[in-house]
Amino acid sequence: MLTAAEAADQLGVKLGTIYAYVSRGWLKSYRRRVGRQALYRRADIDALRGVVSAEPGRRGRSLPAASTWVTVAQPRGIDAGAPGVIVAESAVSNIVEGKLAYRGYPIEEVVEHASFEETCLLLWNGERPSAEEARELMAEIDGARMPPPVAAALAAAGYDAPPLLRLAAMMPGLAAWELRQPQDSPIDRAELIVSQLPLALVPTGQKLPPPTLPPGMAGRLLRCANGAEGSEWEAAALNRVLVACAEHELNASTFAARVVASTGADLFAAVLAALCSLSGPIHGGACDRIAAMFKELEAGARLDGCLNAFTREHRLPPGFGHAIYPGGDPRAALLKTVAESIGKHRGARLFEIAQRVEAAVWKRERLRPNLDFYLTVSTLMLGFPRSLPAAIFAIGRAAGWIAHALEQYADNRLIRPRMRYRGAPLRHWT
Repeated sequence: MLTAAEAADQLGVKLGTIYAYVSRGWLKSYRRRVGRQALYRRADIDALRGVVSAEPGRRGRSLPAASTWVTVAQPRGIDAGAPGVIVAESAVSNIVEGKLAYRGYPIEEVVEHASFEETCLLLWNGERPSAEEARELMAEIDGARMPPPVAAALAAAGYDAPPLLRLAAMMPGLAAWELRQPQDSPIDRAELIVSQLPLALVPTGQKLPPPTLPPGMAGRLLRCANGAEGSEWEAAALNRVLVACAEHELNASTFAARVVASTGADLFAAVLAALCSLSGPIHGGACDRIAAMFKELEAGARLDGCLNAFTREHRLPPGFGHAIYPGGDPRAALLKTVAESIGKHRGARLFEIAQRVEAAVWKRERLRPNLDFYLTVSTLMLGFPRSLPAAIFAIGRAAGWIAHALEQYADNRLIRPRMRYRGAPLRHWT
């Protein structure tokens, strides 16, 4: 058996390339009974010799060239009812016939059985982690302390800055701090980023209450954003929300992360690019509009009046419809169940309003809710401020952004698509 470093040395490739071979099924990894280190059979490494090329940035003829990922755009139907352009290959997630899977595991099973930390490690490494690996990531998240450059960046942004902006402000500070630390592996950087993100949501000057639940992202987020860790059922509900948000193939923010990663920029820059993309009203802004709609309805506004306003403005109701899921977003169905379970503990008024909205939109528009709708419902029912659903989504989705950036690094070629010119014909200045 060989360690990852030994296997990479044998093949003359970078360490990240070994992880990419595992994620794509070209190489199988094995775990030690004790510790986190992955091992590889020498016979499997020998079998790959001659198939892969040691020349940096290139692969042997037996494996598809990375250029086919980005220079051949295929405008065709990806799935029934969802036209699009194929610009990349990935082993992180897939959507087939309206069904989503993380690394081959159906989303329903991952949401039901996996912790957020297990989901992160699954997406990053390609295989289910050991219990010890997941516990180590949970402990890192629970014990994270903010480096001074990050604290300075957040102080400059101000607590009244939008939560997504505060998350974005962390990335340059983390990058500056990490430059002065011993060189870490990409997975170590991934764990650093994920462990720091909840700290952006702590109000200025507020001290975190002591933990009372087992460590992990859900309890940490409750303490950071709500000022109290809450109960086991609250942490379990929030964990399901985070797992459902963790990954969704090549949406705008994920593509932004991959483009930046393809330039060789570090992981902090890739996550920053994703956060900047998410801040746009067409992408991450839906949660804010959904929260605003619920605020009006809870204040006594008539549902028909709200929906008529969207019709007059030629806009769809926020949180409804998805091009990839004409039959309904499976993640919304999962989080609807989460919201219903929260209602049994916290009161079901908001959930009942959400059901009325869902029924009315289906009757008027024949549209089903998407992830954003029941993500917002669930987080508001858990007591988070109305400004935070998009930030909670971002913290969950950081797992997928990082997974795609790591995959891009491992088998990289600069992403440089082409455009069709539709401007003025050739002309001369003089």
